[in-house]
Amino acid sequence: MAFPFEEWFHPVDLSQYPKHKPTDQTDVRLAALVYTTVEPGILADLKVLIFGVPQDIGIQRNGGRIGASEGPAAIRHFLYRLTPFFYESSLDHPDLHLADLGDLNVEGLTLEEIHWRQERVVRAALEQGWLPIVLGGGHDIAFPNGAALGQHYDAIGIVNLDAHLDVRPLIDGQRAHSGSPFRQLLDHPDVFIPPGCLVEFGIQWFANAHSHWEFLREEEMSIFWLQDIYRSGFVPALETAFRKARQGTDAVYVTFDLDGVRASDAPGVSAPSPVGFSAEDYCYAAYYLGAQEEVKLMDVAELNPRYDQDGRTAKLAALVVAHFLAGALRRLE
Repeated sequence: MAFPFEEWFHPVDLSQYPKHKPTDQTDVRLAALVYTTVEPGILADLKVLIFGVPQDIGIQRNGGRIGASEGPAAIRHFLYRLTPFFYESSLDHPDLHLADLGDLNVEGLTLEEIHWRQERVVRAALEQGWLPIVLGGGHDIAFPNGAALGQHYDAIGIVNLDAHLDVRPLIDGQRAHSGSPFRQLLDHPDVFIPPGCLVEFGIQWFANAHSHWEFLREEEMSIFWLQDIYRSGFVPALETAFRKARQGTDAVYVTFDLDGVRASDAPGVSAPSPVGFSAEDYCYAAYYLGAQEEVKLMDVAELNPRYDQDGRTAKLAALVVAHFLAGALRRLE
Protein backbone atom coordinates (compact mmCIF):
# COMPACT_ATOMS: atom_id res chain seq x y z
CA MET A 1 0.00 0.00 0.00
CA ALA A 2 1.34 3.44 -0.94
CA PHE A 3 1.30 6.48 1.33
CA PRO A 4 -2.23 7.92 1.54
CA PHE A 5 -3.17 11.41 0.34
CA GLU A 6 -0.70 11.53 -2.57
CA GLU A 7 -3.64 12.49 -4.75
CA TRP A 8 -3.74 15.79 -2.86
CA PHE A 9 -0.37 16.84 -4.28
CA HIS A 10 1.11 18.40 -7.39
CA PRO A 11 4.28 16.27 -7.81
CA VAL A 12 7.61 18.02 -8.00
CA ASP A 13 9.52 17.66 -11.29
CA LEU A 14 13.13 17.02 -10.32
CA SER A 15 14.22 16.76 -13.96
CA GLN A 16 14.65 20.53 -13.96
CA TYR A 17 17.42 20.21 -11.37
CA PRO A 18 20.84 18.81 -12.29
CA LYS A 19 21.77 15.59 -10.51
CA HIS A 20 25.47 16.38 -10.87
CA LYS A 21 27.80 18.94 -12.39
CA PRO A 22 27.59 18.52 -16.19
CA THR A 23 31.37 18.35 -16.48
CA ASP A 24 31.91 16.16 -13.40
CA GLN A 25 29.60 13.26 -12.55
CA THR A 26 31.25 12.86 -9.15
CA ASP A 27 29.99 16.35 -8.21
CA VAL A 28 26.55 15.11 -7.05
CA ARG A 29 23.64 17.42 -6.17
CA LEU A 30 20.76 16.87 -3.75
CA ALA A 31 18.32 16.32 -6.61
CA ALA A 32 19.93 12.92 -7.14
CA LEU A 33 18.99 11.74 -3.66
CA VAL A 34 15.26 12.46 -3.51
CA TYR A 35 12.27 10.26 -4.31
CA THR A 36 9.26 12.08 -5.75
CA THR A 37 6.67 9.50 -4.80
CA VAL A 38 6.20 7.23 -1.80
CA GLU A 39 5.91 3.89 -3.54
CA PRO A 40 5.20 0.72 -1.51
CA GLY A 41 8.77 -0.45 -2.00
CA ILE A 42 10.28 2.49 -0.08
CA LEU A 43 7.65 2.91 2.65
CA ALA A 44 9.65 0.96 5.22
CA ASP A 45 12.95 2.70 4.44
CA LEU A 46 11.82 6.33 4.19
CA LYS A 47 13.15 8.64 6.90
CA VAL A 48 12.22 12.19 5.79
CA LEU A 49 9.11 13.45 4.00
CA ILE A 50 9.21 16.93 2.44
CA PHE A 51 6.22 18.79 1.05
CA GLY A 52 5.18 22.36 0.32
CA VAL A 53 2.11 24.41 1.23
CA PRO A 54 1.99 27.16 -1.42
CA GLN A 55 -0.48 29.64 0.05
CA ASP A 56 -0.41 33.04 1.72
CA ILE A 57 -4.10 33.42 2.62
CA GLY A 58 -3.22 33.78 6.29
CA ILE A 59 -0.73 36.54 5.53
CA GLN A 60 -3.34 38.42 3.54
CA ARG A 61 -5.83 38.06 6.39
CA ASN A 62 -3.19 39.42 8.78
CA GLY A 63 -2.55 42.48 6.61
CA GLY A 64 0.89 41.40 5.40
CA ARG A 65 2.38 41.57 1.93
CA ILE A 66 1.48 38.51 -0.12
CA GLY A 67 3.89 36.38 -2.16
CA ALA A 68 4.75 33.54 0.23
CA SER A 69 2.66 31.19 -1.90
CA GLU A 70 5.69 31.12 -4.19
CA GLY A 71 7.96 30.07 -1.33
CA PRO A 72 8.11 26.28 -1.76
CA ALA A 73 9.14 26.51 -5.42
CA ALA A 74 11.82 29.08 -4.60
CA ILE A 75 13.23 26.92 -1.80
CA ARG A 76 13.44 23.88 -4.06
CA HIS A 77 15.11 25.94 -6.79
CA PHE A 78 18.15 26.31 -4.54
CA LEU A 79 17.81 23.27 -2.26
CA TYR A 80 18.15 20.67 -4.99
CA ARG A 81 21.12 22.44 -6.52
CA LEU A 82 23.12 22.13 -3.29
CA THR A 83 25.76 19.46 -2.93
CA PRO A 84 25.12 16.86 -0.20
CA PHE A 85 28.61 17.25 1.27
CA PHE A 86 29.25 18.91 4.65
CA TYR A 87 32.24 18.73 6.98
CA GLU A 88 33.55 15.17 6.64
CA SER A 89 30.18 13.60 5.89
CA SER A 90 27.44 13.64 3.26
CA LEU A 91 23.67 13.43 2.97
CA ASP A 92 24.31 10.69 0.42
CA HIS A 93 23.94 8.17 3.24
CA PRO A 94 22.56 4.66 2.61
CA ASP A 95 20.05 4.97 5.46
CA LEU A 96 18.85 8.57 4.92
CA HIS A 97 16.00 8.15 2.45
CA LEU A 98 14.25 11.38 1.42
CA ALA A 99 11.00 11.91 -0.46
CA ASP A 100 9.43 15.14 -1.71
CA LEU A 101 5.73 14.76 -2.44
CA GLY A 102 5.56 18.18 -4.10
CA ASP A 103 3.06 20.87 -3.17
CA LEU A 104 -0.28 20.39 -1.49
CA ASN A 105 -3.06 21.24 -3.94
CA VAL A 106 -4.65 24.34 -2.39
CA GLU A 107 -6.54 25.61 -5.41
CA GLY A 108 -10.07 26.76 -4.56
CA LEU A 109 -9.72 25.82 -0.88
CA THR A 110 -10.26 28.02 2.14
CA LEU A 111 -7.45 28.41 4.64
CA GLU A 112 -9.29 26.14 7.04
CA GLU A 113 -9.63 23.43 4.40
CA ILE A 114 -5.92 23.71 3.57
CA HIS A 115 -5.05 23.39 7.25
CA TRP A 116 -7.23 20.28 7.52
CA ARG A 117 -5.45 18.62 4.60
CA GLN A 118 -2.01 19.61 5.88
CA GLU A 119 -2.73 18.22 9.33
CA ARG A 120 -3.89 14.91 7.87
CA VAL A 121 -0.70 14.55 5.81
CA VAL A 122 1.61 15.39 8.73
CA ARG A 123 -0.22 12.98 11.03
CA ALA A 124 0.04 10.19 8.47
CA ALA A 125 3.77 10.84 8.10
CA LEU A 126 4.26 10.75 11.87
CA GLU A 127 2.34 7.49 12.08
CA GLN A 128 4.83 6.03 9.58
CA GLY A 129 7.70 7.15 11.83
CA TRP A 130 8.97 9.69 9.32
CA LEU A 131 10.40 13.14 9.97
CA PRO A 132 8.20 15.70 8.12
CA ILE A 133 9.70 18.91 6.73
CA VAL A 134 7.09 21.41 5.57
CA LEU A 135 7.91 24.29 3.21
CA GLY A 136 5.73 27.39 3.54
CA GLY A 137 3.82 29.44 2.79
CA GLY A 138 2.71 31.71 5.57
CA HIS A 139 3.42 30.96 9.20
CA ASP A 140 -0.14 29.80 9.74
CA ILE A 141 1.26 26.42 8.63
CA ALA A 142 2.41 26.14 12.25
CA PHE A 143 -1.14 25.48 13.45
CA PRO A 144 -1.84 22.29 11.47
CA ASN A 145 1.75 21.15 12.00
CA GLY A 146 1.54 21.58 15.77
CA ALA A 147 -1.96 20.12 15.89
CA ALA A 148 -0.80 17.00 14.05
CA LEU A 149 2.14 16.50 16.41
CA GLY A 150 0.06 17.29 19.48
CA GLN A 151 -2.55 14.68 18.60
CA HIS A 152 0.10 12.06 17.90
CA TYR A 153 1.98 12.57 21.18
CA ASP A 154 0.67 13.15 24.71
CA ALA A 155 2.74 16.29 25.35
CA ILE A 156 4.73 18.43 22.93
CA GLY A 157 7.22 21.27 23.01
CA ILE A 158 7.72 23.94 20.37
CA VAL A 159 10.71 26.10 19.46
CA ASN A 160 9.59 29.04 17.35
CA LEU A 161 12.48 31.03 15.85
CA ASP A 162 10.75 34.27 15.01
CA ALA A 163 10.54 38.03 15.49
CA HIS A 164 6.87 37.72 16.47
CA LEU A 165 4.96 35.82 19.14
CA ASP A 166 2.16 34.82 16.72
CA VAL A 167 -0.52 34.56 19.40
CA ARG A 168 -2.96 37.07 17.94
CA PRO A 169 -6.65 36.28 18.42
CA LEU A 170 -8.62 34.86 15.52
CA ILE A 171 -10.34 37.38 13.26
CA ASP A 172 -13.94 37.74 14.42
CA GLY A 173 -13.21 34.87 16.78
CA GLN A 174 -13.27 32.38 13.89
CA ARG A 175 -10.79 33.04 11.10
CA ALA A 176 -7.16 31.94 11.45
CA HIS A 177 -4.27 33.90 9.99
CA SER A 178 -0.48 34.01 9.93
CA GLY A 179 -0.32 35.70 13.34
CA SER A 180 -2.53 33.26 15.24
CA PRO A 181 -1.03 29.73 15.10
CA PHE A 182 0.37 29.44 18.63
CA ARG A 183 -2.73 30.87 20.28
CA GLN A 184 -4.72 28.28 18.32
CA LEU A 185 -2.43 25.51 19.54
CA LEU A 186 -2.61 26.65 23.15
CA ASP A 187 -6.41 26.72 22.87
CA HIS A 188 -6.63 23.34 21.09
CA PRO A 189 -8.51 20.84 23.29
CA ASP A 190 -6.47 17.86 22.05
CA VAL A 191 -2.99 19.44 22.19
CA PHE A 192 -1.07 19.60 25.46
CA ILE A 193 1.91 21.95 25.71
CA PRO A 194 3.25 21.87 29.28
CA PRO A 195 4.09 25.16 31.00
CA GLY A 196 7.26 26.70 29.56
CA CYS A 197 7.40 24.30 26.60
CA LEU A 198 6.27 26.76 23.93
CA VAL A 199 9.53 28.61 23.46
CA GLU A 200 9.43 31.86 21.51
CA PHE A 201 13.02 32.44 20.44
CA GLY A 202 14.33 35.72 18.97
CA ILE A 203 11.30 37.86 19.74
CA GLN A 204 11.89 41.54 18.93
CA TRP A 205 11.03 44.68 20.84
CA PHE A 206 8.53 47.03 19.16
CA ALA A 207 7.18 44.18 17.02
CA ASN A 208 4.65 42.62 19.42
CA ALA A 209 1.63 43.78 21.39
CA HIS A 210 1.80 43.99 25.17
CA SER A 211 -1.44 41.99 25.34
CA HIS A 212 0.20 39.11 23.46
CA TRP A 213 3.08 39.05 25.93
CA GLU A 214 0.55 39.03 28.76
CA PHE A 215 -1.30 36.12 27.18
CA LEU A 216 1.88 34.02 27.04
CA ARG A 217 2.83 35.02 30.57
CA GLU A 218 -0.57 33.85 31.81
CA GLU A 219 -0.06 30.59 29.89
CA GLU A 220 3.38 30.30 31.59
CA MET A 221 5.26 29.93 28.30
CA SER A 222 8.86 30.94 27.52
CA ILE A 223 10.04 34.04 25.67
CA PHE A 224 13.65 34.64 24.64
CA TRP A 225 14.05 38.25 23.53
CA LEU A 226 16.52 38.89 20.73
CA GLN A 227 18.44 41.43 22.79
CA ASP A 228 18.84 39.01 25.70
CA ILE A 229 19.99 36.22 23.39
CA TYR A 230 22.85 38.33 22.09
CA ARG A 231 23.85 39.34 25.59
CA SER A 232 24.06 35.73 26.76
CA GLY A 233 25.35 34.28 23.46
CA PHE A 234 23.37 32.61 20.70
CA VAL A 235 24.55 29.02 21.22
CA PRO A 236 23.99 28.80 25.00
CA ALA A 237 20.63 30.56 24.61
CA LEU A 238 19.54 28.07 21.93
CA GLU A 239 20.60 25.12 24.09
CA THR A 240 18.66 26.53 27.04
CA ALA A 241 15.62 27.10 24.82
CA PHE A 242 15.68 23.52 23.61
CA ARG A 243 16.00 22.15 27.14
CA LYS A 244 12.89 24.11 28.09
CA ALA A 245 10.96 22.87 25.06
CA ARG A 246 11.73 19.19 25.64
CA GLN A 247 11.26 19.09 29.43
CA GLY A 248 8.29 16.88 30.24
CA THR A 249 7.34 16.38 26.58
CA ASP A 250 7.33 13.43 24.19
CA ALA A 251 8.26 15.34 21.04
CA VAL A 252 9.40 18.78 19.90
CA TYR A 253 8.33 20.78 16.85
CA VAL A 254 10.77 23.36 15.40
CA THR A 255 9.58 26.19 13.19
CA PHE A 256 11.79 28.72 11.37
CA ASP A 257 10.01 31.96 10.48
CA LEU A 258 12.40 33.74 8.15
CA ASP A 259 11.38 37.19 9.34
CA GLY A 260 13.39 36.41 12.47
CA VAL A 261 16.50 37.02 10.33
CA ARG A 262 17.75 40.56 9.73
CA ALA A 263 16.71 42.02 6.38
CA SER A 264 20.30 42.36 5.16
CA ASP A 265 20.44 38.55 5.17
CA ALA A 266 16.78 37.85 4.42
CA PRO A 267 15.07 40.68 2.53
CA GLY A 268 12.45 38.44 0.92
CA VAL A 269 10.03 37.91 3.78
CA SER A 270 6.52 39.04 4.60
CA ALA A 271 7.62 41.32 7.46
CA PRO A 272 11.30 42.37 7.15
CA SER A 273 13.27 44.04 9.95
CA PRO A 274 16.73 45.65 9.98
CA VAL A 275 17.52 43.71 13.17
CA GLY A 276 17.37 39.99 13.76
CA PHE A 277 19.41 36.82 13.70
CA SER A 278 22.13 36.30 11.12
CA ALA A 279 21.89 33.73 8.35
CA GLU A 280 24.64 31.79 10.11
CA ASP A 281 22.57 31.70 13.31
CA TYR A 282 19.63 30.08 11.53
CA CYS A 283 21.86 27.53 9.82
CA TYR A 284 23.53 26.60 13.10
CA ALA A 285 20.15 26.33 14.83
CA ALA A 286 18.84 24.08 12.06
CA TYR A 287 21.85 21.78 12.35
CA TYR A 288 21.75 21.66 16.14
CA LEU A 289 17.99 21.07 16.36
CA GLY A 290 18.01 18.57 13.51
CA ALA A 291 20.41 16.41 15.52
CA GLN A 292 18.09 16.17 18.53
CA GLU A 293 16.16 12.89 18.76
CA GLU A 294 13.20 14.64 20.35
CA VAL A 295 12.60 16.84 17.30
CA LYS A 296 9.93 15.10 15.21
CA LEU A 297 8.77 17.90 12.89
CA MET A 298 10.25 20.99 11.21
CA ASP A 299 9.07 23.76 8.92
CA VAL A 300 10.32 26.97 7.34
CA ALA A 301 7.88 29.80 6.65
CA GLU A 302 7.34 33.32 5.34
CA LEU A 303 9.72 33.29 2.37
CA ASN A 304 8.38 35.91 -0.05
CA PRO A 305 10.25 35.61 -3.37
CA ARG A 306 8.58 38.72 -4.79
CA TYR A 307 10.69 40.86 -2.47
CA ASP A 308 13.86 38.79 -2.50
CA GLN A 309 17.21 40.07 -3.79
CA ASP A 310 19.41 37.74 -5.83
CA GLY A 311 17.56 34.80 -4.30
CA ARG A 312 19.25 35.60 -0.99
CA THR A 313 16.37 34.60 1.26
CA ALA A 314 15.41 31.56 -0.80
CA LYS A 315 19.02 30.36 -0.62
CA LEU A 316 18.96 30.81 3.13
CA ALA A 317 15.72 28.82 3.42
CA ALA A 318 17.31 26.05 1.33
CA LEU A 319 20.39 26.07 3.56
CA VAL A 320 18.22 25.90 6.68
CA VAL A 321 16.58 22.73 5.32
CA ALA A 322 19.95 21.28 4.30
CA HIS A 323 21.50 22.00 7.70
CA PHE A 324 18.50 20.42 9.41
CA LEU A 325 18.94 17.30 7.26
CA ALA A 326 22.64 17.26 8.14
CA GLY A 327 21.72 17.36 11.81
CA ALA A 328 19.14 14.60 11.34
CA LEU A 329 21.81 12.44 9.73
CA ARG A 330 23.72 12.44 13.01
CA ARG A 331 20.85 10.47 14.54
CA LEU A 332 21.68 7.59 12.17
CA GLU A 333 25.43 7.57 12.79
